[in-house]
This record gives sequence, C-alpha cells and structure tokens, in this order.
Amino acid sequence: MGYKVIELGQNSLYHRVNKLLVSCEWSDCSFSVCGKKIKAHKLILGVSSPVFEAMFYGPLSTNDDIIVTDIEPTIFQLLLNYIYTDKVDIDSLEEAYEMLYASRKYMLECLTEICISYIQSNMNIDNVISVLNYPDYIQDNQLVSSALKLFCQHASYLLKENKRYITLTCIQKILNCNEMNIPEKILIKEVFEWTTHFCEQSNLEINFQNRRDVLIKYGLLKKLRLSTLSMADIEEIKACQYNLLINEEIEDLKQVVKSAGKICNRVINTFDTKTIPRNALKLHWCLCHRAPIRSQSPIVIDPVFNSIVHTRVKANKSTFINSLNVQSRVASVFNHCKTNVYFEQFTISVTCESSNKIISTLNFKSDIEYDSNIDVNFFEPLLFRKNLWYDISIMWPKLNSYCLYAVESRDSGYTNGKIKFEFEDLTQNGGSFLRALKFCI
Repeated sequence: MGYKVIELGQNSLYHRVNKLLVSCEWSDCSFSVCGKKIKAHKLILGVSSPVFEAMFYGPLSTNDDIIVTDIEPTIFQLLLNYIYTDKVDIDSLEEAYEMLYASRKYMLECLTEICISYIQSNMNIDNVISVLNYPDYIQDNQLVSSALKLFCQHASYLLKENKRYITLTCIQKILNCNEMNIPEKILIKEVFEWTTHFCEQSNLEINFQNRRDVLIKYGLLKKLRLSTLSMADIEEIKACQYNLLINEEIEDLKQVVKSAGKICNRVINTFDTKTIPRNALKLHWCLCHRAPIRSQSPIVIDPVFNSIVHTRVKANKSTFINSLNVQSRVASVFNHCKTNVYFEQFTISVTCESSNKIISTLNFKSDIEYDSNIDVNFFEPLLFRKNLWYDISIMWPKLNSYCLYAVESRDSGYTNGKIKFEFEDLTQNGGSFLRALKFCI
C-alpha cells in the first residue's frame, strides 16, 4: 500500500520555523543590538552555534538581555534568518564582510564559507581595493591572496586612478608582492604621490618631510626596489614633482648602477637591497562570442551612402578589452584574378558615450582572406567602465566601388556567470558586424 505525498506549502517545516522568528511566538531570549531589541529562541540558537549554546546553557548562562554592540541590527537579523532557515541573501560586498565577522564571532562555519564565496565571486577591479582595505581581523587569507593577484595584474591602472583610496595596510601588502604589472620606476612614483593622500587623510601638513616620514616610519621605502633602477630611471624619479629621495640617496643609487649592483652600507641601511626586479603577471583573456541567431542580408559598404557601422557595448563590471573580431568581405562573383585574398582597410574608434570622449582610434590595414574573420588587436587594452555605454564605430575610406560583408543577427547579451555584456547593433539591416571581443576582469 503506497503513501500519497502531500505538498505542505506554507505548512512546511521551513515556514513553521521562519514563522517563529517573524512572530516571536514562544521566544525565551532577547538581544539588545546597538539599542534595538530582537527576540529569539534559545534552543534554535543553541543547536546552531556553540557560542549561543554556552551563552544559554553553559555555567555562565543568563536570562538578561544579551548586549551586542559590534554588529548592526540588520546584519544580526540576517544572521538569525540564516540560523532559522539555512538561507541568507547577501546584497553587497560590505554586507558580506559584516556577515563574515558575525559568522566567525558565533562560529557558524557554513555561513562563513558562504560569505567568503560571495566575496570571491564578486571581486573585480571596481572593488578589489575595498577588499584589501578591510582590517586583518576580519580578513580571510584566501581572499587577500586573490585580491592581491587581481590588483597586481592591473596595478598600473589601479595605482594611477585609485591610489587615493588605498590605505596604509593595503599599500604595505601590495609592496610585499614579487609579481606586478607595473615598471618599478612607475610604482615608486605612484607610491611617492600616494603619500600626499595619506597625509591629507591623516590631517598632516602635506610637505616633503611629513611625506618622507611616512615612507620611513612604516617601512615603505625599504619595500621599493630602488636597486633595480637604471641610471635613466633614477634621473626620471629625481625630476618627478613627487620625488622623496634626498640628493645623498640619489648619488648612492647611481653608484650602485655604476658598480654593477655592488651595494654600499649606506644604501643597505636605507633601501631594499633586492636587485631582482618584480616579475610580470600573465593576464587571462576570455572570449565573449556573440551567439548567432539568424542570417541577414549582407552589409553594403559603398562610396556614397554607407561607409560606417556602429555597435554599442556595455558591461556590468569594469573590464579591459584587448581585441575585436569582425567579419571580412564576401568574395565578388567578378573576382577575375581568382584570388582569395584582398586588402582590407578601415578605422576603428571607441567612444565613451557618457563623456563623449574617444578613448582609442586604430587604423587597420592588412591582407585578409575573403569570407573569414578578422581579429583586430588594440595597441593596449581599453578600459570599459561598468554600466557605461561605449560606441565602437568602424569606418571605411572612400572606395571605388561597393563591397559586401556577410553578417548574421547575433545575441544582444552575453554572460559567463562573472560578467554580463549588452550589445546594440546600429547597422542598415540589423546585422551584427561585431562578432566577438576578448576581455579580462
């Protein structure tokens, strides 16, 4: 004889336990969380956390309100929601770190792993400095390691654009790294300039002596690999407006270069004596391929009416783009030479629509096969900032006759679980001239 399975819906165990939390029925303990009273149930808390178990059932148990001053009420409520339902909705990096602290305080290991996983999967160049700025007592070694690698991959951009947001502990961690995608002379100049922001935020007068004291007091000068510089690098740093080296140190460094790395005692006492430069990190480039949807009539490029096509692109995270993939021409039926190669020439301009600023222009000229794809590599990666539209325009020079490009309508969206792209094709027939691009986050 079989049994009929009945869908309990709102009468499920999950909903019944959740109802206890929401209604506070039969509650037998209460917390004063930053002044806000929150009721709960000793048994449910005790079987979930060894800290709560000791608090309510140990030798020092109490029936008084539990005072909580280091966790915000909204975070404490999320903590209780997880304990009662095994579910938690984290909406931001800041919330994840606050939950991480709370989960460790009450020894909720599974919640700790959920928080770490959320931070890891949502880490990108927009928030990596925020991750590194969190104090050590709330940090996770795995997260710090991942964040440092991401920062060092894009160190040149992040130091140039965001150095004012970098804390002292963050810059110390960065300078301990042996691999970084930035020349040492540029790193030194960026750190020297960073001291002006540190003094400003510390309410110190911004002058040479205070800035230099920051370098020496916190051991930053010894973390800079000045001994790896060339004579030209030293002169460039000396001429920099943010230079913090005194003349005696500059002369000592020049002697190191002249003596092929032999280091005097005075240099040993002042600088890091490492003569091995930092290694570069390899970037991982991903392919964003727009899936074809349906065929379209060819795009016609002619000398009079149509010599330009546009594609708009937006990403939900800041990302670097280093190449585009577009369609080549259709072979003409009047190809008397019977060759499968032609000379392609066009100009690509990339414009940020919000600022109306052209961020890159590239003139492409090359022999290309008919009915194939063209990879166009930029001279250096382009930064597409999150949630901003960028216009990619491709313009042909004046032609003696028209030419055809076979295109398809392609997907207007792409996601790999970590980043989402949106596309809008502005072509005469609705076809997609831009087939793909390569990106790095």
